[in-house]
Amino acid sequence: MENIFNIRYNTKLDRLQIYKQKKIKKVLNLIQKNKFISIAFISFFALSILNFCLIYKFMIILENI
Repeated sequence: MENIFNIRYNTKLDRLQIYKQKKIKKVLNLIQKNKFISIAFISFFALSILNFCLIYKFMIILENI
């Protein structure tokens, strides 16, 4: 019964079809519903990349001494 709103008319095929969400749309809906988890996940990866860059630069400085 819940799929009744996902039926759309396709003019190219001239028939009704069940509308399936694309993967990008599903991910965007997931981010909108779980904002705190998404922000924590994105900030974790951003800070991890920053940490890696800082350690790499520090290693270069130590090699030059």
